Amino acid sequence: MDNAGEQEFGVPPQAAPPQPPHRPQPPRPEFAATPLRPAPTDAPPRALTVVRSAWIGSFAVLIGIGAATALELTAVRDALESALSAERPGTAHRDIADTVSVTLLGCASAAALLLVAGLICLHLLSGRRSAARLALAVVGLVSVAAAIVFWSLMVDAGEASGGVLEWAPLVYAGLVIIGVAALFAPGMSRWLRH
Repeated sequence: MDNAGEQEFGVPPQAAPPQPPHRPQPPRPEFAATPLRPAPTDAPPRALTVVRSAWIGSFAVLIGIGAATALELTAVRDALESALSAERPGTAHRDIADTVSVTLLGCASAAALLLVAGLICLHLLSGRRSAARLALAVVGLVSVAAAIVFWSLMVDAGEASGGVLEWAPLVYAGLVIIGVAALFAPGMSRWLRH
């Protein structure tokens, strides 16, 4: 039944319940929460400094290897040709010279590619691209393998370069290993996620 029907039968309409007086809200108690973890900061982690330093150091060593080889190129070529002639006495001198040329050119090309790839990956890592970490790790593994191959190829020309070709490739590989290991420090993961 509606209100009109109630009035017809003599039932008075129901009045709305009275509204309680408006009460102001009580003041809120002081509340402070201590976070379980420290809030992430935007500051780069120390591991990033290690990564950059190790890679930049490896680039400097790589450039030094190239400079030492270029400055003593004739002596390096002669040493490599002599070693190859001793290993293969029946091979023509022209073939040995071509093999040495191809080896040196291949090593220089690989070094240039690794240098450029490393610089690009470092730049992307500074921009917090998480894929750059994996790419730089791959470049690092290839760099270490290339350094070991280069060292084994140039061991006969070590004295011709003043010893640089004997130890510098190993220093380069060591710096790259440090740079790759620092990529996976816990601070790096947190920094790349934020």
